[in-house]
Parts: sequence; structure tokens; C-alpha cells
Amino acid sequence: MNEETDLQELVTTAIDCGALTDITWPGKVSASSLTKQDATIASKIDEAVLAINEFYVAENPTAKTRCIDGRHDPELDEAQLGPQVPGGAPGAALAYRLGVDKDDLTRGTFLNDAETMIANFIRLGFSPGGHRDEHSLHESTVGCGAIDGMDAILATMTSPSLVEDHKRVVKLLLGEDFNRDTYLRVMGAAVLVNGRSKEYFRDREHIIDILEKRVPKSTATLKGVHQECIVAINLVPNTTFSSNRFTDAFSIQAFGYDLWRSKEMAHKLLPLPTQAVDRERFVMARVMSTVATLMALTDGSQRLVVRLLEKANQE
Repeated sequence: MNEETDLQELVTTAIDCGALTDITWPGKVSASSLTKQDATIASKIDEAVLAINEFYVAENPTAKTRCIDGRHDPELDEAQLGPQVPGGAPGAALAYRLGVDKDDLTRGTFLNDAETMIANFIRLGFSPGGHRDEHSLHESTVGCGAIDGMDAILATMTSPSLVEDHKRVVKLLLGEDFNRDTYLRVMGAAVLVNGRSKEYFRDREHIIDILEKRVPKSTATLKGVHQECIVAINLVPNTTFSSNRFTDAFSIQAFGYDLWRSKEMAHKLLPLPTQAVDRERFVMARVMSTVATLMALTDGSQRLVVRLLEKANQE
């Protein structure tokens, strides 16, 4: 059976995995609070989960990378959607530092790492992107929770009281690709960097200015407040979430993470056969930092949906 036939036997499915957690995470974005304020939200979440596949489209390879943020982007072109990853292009820098970078973990800064990652995006033919929000204008913040809160994200990832729940979600998302030793290695690196987080993350708010200067029109300014009730993890290659259209349809928001892009990025950054271990470590670190981002931003009451390809039922 050839590869084309194999692909024809696969169908896209969205699996409802229930709430993110049964405990309370430290973040403030809360689906349960919204449900208490508006009794119709619960039914909207149910409807949105059932229909979520309808809001995925082919990604445009030339479109700028988007963050996982579900808030409204007034300039988003629905025909030109780039993939969603935490923190946009700069967010990959932390994963590279924790998973791959062979430099001494007691040196370096996120700002330098992010500049290097933006250069990698350009060199490899990816379109970098990031965002501010309307609340960060004239403030010393970016307006992107995945960047502004990176110190809290790292502290959350390494918190003894949260590590088991963190590992549970990482294992769920990676499935057979989860490797305990790789997880522990990245976690050890995170503990070391967390110990010098004030120094490592200093001046991180300047990264969007640097991105805008390096790649004009690569950043967005998001509007409104966080009302994410769903976390959608997408493993279907070359597809991405139509976030504005989704919110227009259901009046709720969703965090969207195209995990397939992290795997693609690993192969582009680390293409040699001898770099297979580093590829695994990069993807592990990216997923670990994504889960920690969700833990730092939300209380865990959002519904988790995993979108993937599976074999069609054979009669």
C-alpha cells in the first residue's frame, strides 16, 4: 500500500478530552467564571466543540505566524492564516534554550535567544509574527501573555505542586512521542533557567519592537479581553484555526495551538540525521512550555479538544 493510499484512509477528527484539569491552575482566564455569569455559555461550548472542525482551514505558508491567543485581530485576513504557536515566532526561543541549546544555561538572555530565533524563521522561509494588545499601548509590556508572563510560565512549569498535572497534559498531547527521560532533562534545564529568570527575561518587552523592525507588518494588535473557553490542539499538518470566524459564530474564544508546526520547525531547525535527539528535545520543550503557558494563563476550566488524523473505519 503506497503513501497516497494511506493518506486517503485517514480522516480528521476532533476529540473532546474534557476539562483541562480537575484542580485549579494559577491563571486568571476562567471558562467556569464566564459560565456562571452567563448560563448560555455552557451550551455554546458544547456546540463549539462539536463544530470545531468546521473552523479549520489550510494554512497559508506565506502568512505570518500567529500566537495561540483567542482575542480578536481586526486586521486578520481569513484567506491568509498562518499557524498558531505560543508567543508567535519569539516564543520558540525558550523551547530551543531548554531543549537544544548547548551553551551554559547560566548565561544568555531571552531577548538574544528570540532575536536568533526570528533570524532562523527568516532563514528557513517561515514568516515570523507576534502581537501586542490594545491594553499594552504606551506600557512597558508586550500584551502577549506568552511573552509578558514567561517568568511566571517557567515558575509554573517547575512548581512541585503542579508538575504531575503538567506531565499528565504533556503526555496526553505527545502520545507515543512522550519520553520520560527527555521530559526530565527539559525540566532540569527549566529549573536552572528559572533560578536566574530575572536576569534571563530582562528587557523581553523589546522583542516585538525588534520583530517589527526586522519584519515590517509582522505583528498584530489584539482587541478585547480574554474569554477563552476552549483549548484546541491541532495535529493535522498544514491546517490552522480561523479564530475570528469562530468567535463571531459562538461569542466565545479558543486558544489554538498548531502542534504540527512545532514538529515541522524541529525538522527545519535540526535537519540532519545526527540531530534526531535534539529534534525530540525541541518538540518536548515546546509542548512543555505551551502547557505551562496554559497553566499560568488559565484556571484549567477550559475544555480541551485534540484534533488529529486517524484511520477511517473499514467496513
